[in-house]
Amino acid sequence: MNLKLNKSISLLFLFFFILSLLFPTTIFNKVIFIILMGFTVLNHKIYKLKTVSPFFVFFIFLFGFIYSFFNNSDSDLRLQFFLSVLVLFLIYPILKYKIDIDYIAKVSGLVMALYTGISFLIIVTFMNSPISGAYYKLFFEVSSGGYSLREFGEEGTLSFHVGTVPFIYLSFVLYVKSFIEKKKTSTFLIILILSITIYVSVSRGLIISCIVGAGYIVFFKTKLVNKIIFLMTSIPLLVITILYLMANTGVFSSGETSNSIKIGHYVSFVEHIDFFNFFIGEGLASYYYSKGTNSMLAHTEITPLDMIRYFGFILATLLYFVIVFPSKKITSYLGPNSLYVVLFLIYVINSMTNPIMFNSYGLLIVLWYWNKILCDRNVNSGHDFETPAT
Repeated sequence: MNLKLNKSISLLFLFFFILSLLFPTTIFNKVIFIILMGFTVLNHKIYKLKTVSPFFVFFIFLFGFIYSFFNNSDSDLRLQFFLSVLVLFLIYPILKYKIDIDYIAKVSGLVMALYTGISFLIIVTFMNSPISGAYYKLFFEVSSGGYSLREFGEEGTLSFHVGTVPFIYLSFVLYVKSFIEKKKTSTFLIILILSITIYVSVSRGLIISCIVGAGYIVFFKTKLVNKIIFLMTSIPLLVITILYLMANTGVFSSGETSNSIKIGHYVSFVEHIDFFNFFIGEGLASYYYSKGTNSMLAHTEITPLDMIRYFGFILATLLYFVIVFPSKKITSYLGPNSLYVVLFLIYVINSMTNPIMFNSYGLLIVLWYWNKILCDRNVNSGHDFETPAT
């Protein structure tokens, strides 16, 4: 294998991830994606088809895309959905050239955290500076950034994040895994930086996913005695935390704005669905009326319900199945790989009440998961280019 070509492709993937996460609305990541897809198509004969999942996902979305023209749908959103799944075909060059997606995901998450920190200083800490207003406008437009107060407490909680912040879940759990294995101080410091970014995002799903993911890694990597101690310690702590949140915040309250909206989406889905559209769907990005926002919506936070509305129950179930199970071999999901299965399922569960799966960054996590399941053992033991000591 040409080492120079391998490094070039690895760098392209690194830039693609970083630009997709930091500046998702710009053209930069799209240009790199076109280059990678062009390379993939031109070299299709040299790839081993270890999975046909990308084709299943593509044809399901193609069906939804075509069918949506016969129903009331959001034309821009359906095109965005349809084109986004093309990224899954990049699994073939990733496997062929043994791209170190772990490294790319970790570096990308760290860059996101540093970018978020710099943006926070400019927009919030130095809000009276001459550039703060202009920078926030740019931050909002090119990074889909957010800056607001969430109503979990009596006085509200400051939320600040880039739009792709859920991706940090993957970076966080990978750094936790590295720290458990190597005990490096630099890795621990990076975990702290990521933790601050996660905390400032005030995303309940992200925070809970990271805690559960990190807890499972600790449980997975420790000896039996330590597993027992961990469970005896963590379960009472979890119960106390939940009781505290229920008593002192609105996190689990049906009256909290976000919860109320999601409940409205669900109730309206039940009222909207009938025998025909339950099995056939209504097409990609189809509209329905939601009591959650008292408006017509083509996309909500309740992703599985959206997928059923788009494709019908049978195809929606098949969609999730081929994503979670890209390999025909049962052994691919056992042994060391069982850790990655659980970590990915945690993200999938979080995506069921948050729109974080079928978009630019969610599908990057799918690529990471497929690579872990499909790659040859020990493929990612090294790096394709120079890496920091983490």
